[in-house]
Amino acid sequence: MKITKYSVTLVLLTIATFTSAQNTEDAWLKRNWGNMIARFNIYFNATQTIEGALDGLTKKQKDDFNSVLDVYPYGTQDDAKGMKESMEAAMKKASKVIQNKPRSKWADDAYFLIGQTQFFSGDYYAALETFQFINASYKDPNMKAMCQLWLMKSYIQQGKLDDAEAILGLLQKNKSTYRKFKTHLNLSGGDLLVKQGKYNDAIPMLISGLQHLKDKTLKYRTHFVLGQIMLIQKDFEKANTHFMKVLRMNAPYEYVFQANLGMAKSSAQSGGQGVQKTKKYLKRMLDDDKNIEYFDQIYYELAKLEFSTKNETAGLDYMRKSAKNASNNNTQRTKTYLFLADYFFSTRNYAQAQAYYDSTVSVIPKEFENADKIKAKHSILSKLIENIEEIRTQDSLLALSGLDREVLDEKISQKIKREEERKKEEAEEAKIRQEQNAMNSLNIAGGSNLNSNTGSSGTWYFYNTSSVGRGENEFKRTWANRAYGDFWRFGNKKSMEKELLAKEDKTEEEETTNPDNYIRSQDQDQEAALKEIDASKRAYYADIPFSATAKLVANRKIQTAYLTVGKIYYDELREYAKSKKELTLLITKYPKSIYEPEALFYLSKASNEIGDSLDAKNYAKQIAEKYPETLYNNVLNNTTIKEDNSDKEVVVYYTQMYEAFTLNKLDEAVSIKKQIDRDYPGNSIQGKIDYLYALTLGKQAGREVYIKELEIVNETYAGTEVGVMAAYTLRLLKSEDTNDNTSKIYSTTTNGTYFYVITGNTTKETEVEIELNNYNTRFFGSTPLLVKSIVFGDKQLFYIKQFNQLAKAKEYHTDIVSSIDFIKTAGLKNAELFFVSEENFKTLIKSNNEKEYLTFFSQTYN
Repeated sequence: MKITKYSVTLVLLTIATFTSAQNTEDAWLKRNWGNMIARFNIYFNATQTIEGALDGLTKKQKDDFNSVLDVYPYGTQDDAKGMKESMEAAMKKASKVIQNKPRSKWADDAYFLIGQTQFFSGDYYAALETFQFINASYKDPNMKAMCQLWLMKSYIQQGKLDDAEAILGLLQKNKSTYRKFKTHLNLSGGDLLVKQGKYNDAIPMLISGLQHLKDKTLKYRTHFVLGQIMLIQKDFEKANTHFMKVLRMNAPYEYVFQANLGMAKSSAQSGGQGVQKTKKYLKRMLDDDKNIEYFDQIYYELAKLEFSTKNETAGLDYMRKSAKNASNNNTQRTKTYLFLADYFFSTRNYAQAQAYYDSTVSVIPKEFENADKIKAKHSILSKLIENIEEIRTQDSLLALSGLDREVLDEKISQKIKREEERKKEEAEEAKIRQEQNAMNSLNIAGGSNLNSNTGSSGTWYFYNTSSVGRGENEFKRTWANRAYGDFWRFGNKKSMEKELLAKEDKTEEEETTNPDNYIRSQDQDQEAALKEIDASKRAYYADIPFSATAKLVANRKIQTAYLTVGKIYYDELREYAKSKKELTLLITKYPKSIYEPEALFYLSKASNEIGDSLDAKNYAKQIAEKYPETLYNNVLNNTTIKEDNSDKEVVVYYTQMYEAFTLNKLDEAVSIKKQIDRDYPGNSIQGKIDYLYALTLGKQAGREVYIKELEIVNETYAGTEVGVMAAYTLRLLKSEDTNDNTSKIYSTTTNGTYFYVITGNTTKETEVEIELNNYNTRFFGSTPLLVKSIVFGDKQLFYIKQFNQLAKAKEYHTDIVSSIDFIKTAGLKNAELFFVSEENFKTLIKSNNEKEYLTFFSQTYN
């Protein structure tokens, strides 16, 4: 019985112990099973989706090797939009961990993945919120460190480099030993410092980031960035070391080529025999077929080397080869065309310069440095060349009009014959191309090998599709993408369009000899002369002036062009001798020209500029004798002109122009000014009209144009009432530039966040920071404030961020100014205290001019 009781008791205890162990084991098993499902099923799939999308992004990355690369190939905002679909898929997968396994230890990792998907989708604000949530909600120190790191990366992507730098300062104090965090902290921090131009600080971080880096893409990109930085800093040996490492890493060929090019630049700039070695190196690169698409860059570097050694002939030859071998790299094409344009401009070969500026403007990227100035120079030269061509064209047409009719008819017949032959050749070529395309289609469809010898040298050019393709590419390299149509050679067709539209203009109000209003169909003598021409040839005779009126119009066009060319040479190009030459031709060929007063005026000024005072006085004397009542005489000879009844019509136009100006109808005001210049040159109120025109342009085109136009008025009417007024206005504007420039560069908006700034001289930066942190904790403990410091000129700048309202920044200012002694005790001398908006803070740091901001601060907030 005892044995039985003992046995039963033992069995019951065994069962109870087993049951308890089983329940414990079930809880352990469930927990680990859930973690395993979260990690290897859901989380793993989400990670794979992100990595696949990032691989695709890296392959699509188009880097601009003309500037220092980004370390991380995250692309542009447009690239981020392209990632949205795959990132949403990854986000859904990561969300399943949170929804289905909320207690899993992988929940925080899932949230982190969601933050990354938001980041790569370009939704940086959402990413910031997610990383901040993880940082506040989870205790894993490695995860918190990574979230803070990605907060910094989010600010970098937004372009908020100051905010990113503030976080970098905190992260550098983080004592985490997590290797992944340390590696990417160094790489991201280095990337940030590169963007800020702080290369000396960036180099050690990037080198540290490479120590344990396993990602091949980031490795060769980081080495390339270091090579670029070393090249900028002229540390050629280290630049070559990093470029060589790129070559050894089996990087994509684009990086291999650019690394080779970087080594070539490094050798060339190192001096000694470097230039000759670089030439040989670059020429060897031309022998490698893999570099065909980079020939333009190689020839460009060879050209620069030749120019650096004063060998302009060889340099021009290489630069032309760079243009001839242009690829689809618009930045490089712009650099090549611009180099040639600037070269010919500097040698005063304006026709060649205009042609290359034309090519430059047709391909220049919007973000290219000084793009607006380049376009302005192109516009000036285009106007110059168009007027020079106008003189040649009208001279030729007048010469043709004077030929015997039989001789002229023979010339026209020859021209028609040449055109017919050309059209016939084009038709035959088009037919051959069409037949070839049809044959190619058949071959592709049927697998035929009829065309297997198209690449041989014995076939007709247009049978060879690869040759035709090369020809099309050659055309695009030379002329860029030009729209089909007339005048395809010209990038700027505005003048052409005006010519064509003028022929259809039906205005009858002004005199028929005015080129802008001449209508050939209403010129009866011209129409009568054309009626005698055979209908098949009439189109070729249409522009030849036969009637007296048509000849007057042609001559007026020549006179206008001469005057315009002379003024461009004087006002825009400062080519005073050439200005004098053109204007002399005008008054010599057309002694009774309506433009003679203005031509004599510019001739006198041009003569003065080139030191020919005798000629200058002679031209001024001619104006005094021939045109005593004009403003030109007033300016040159210091005479006083009274406004009289002879200028009643001009006064009416001036009144209309002024009314248009006051009503902000600026285009109308400009149009009236042009009409006055054309029809009433040298009138007695021209100065007032020109001054009003300057005001109009100031409203229309901005401050720079306004100042430039005022300077012209000031120079033209020096000593007159208008000249004095222009000079006074210029003094006011320039005074604003020097004494009160702050109104321009600093924003007065009261919205946004504010920083508090303290500057001064100290050798105890850390102690001052500690005292400021203690002060903030004691008196503003409810407001999260961060203290940072940077070198600011010869002072140290401490900034405290951030205040969400102007009123709070003012409150802080009032309190800390009254407690200034604690800052002095901490070791800060010559302290200046002020608050600044986030936008103005960036401007202040960039300008490095504290005095300027203090003036603004005093005027705006005190």
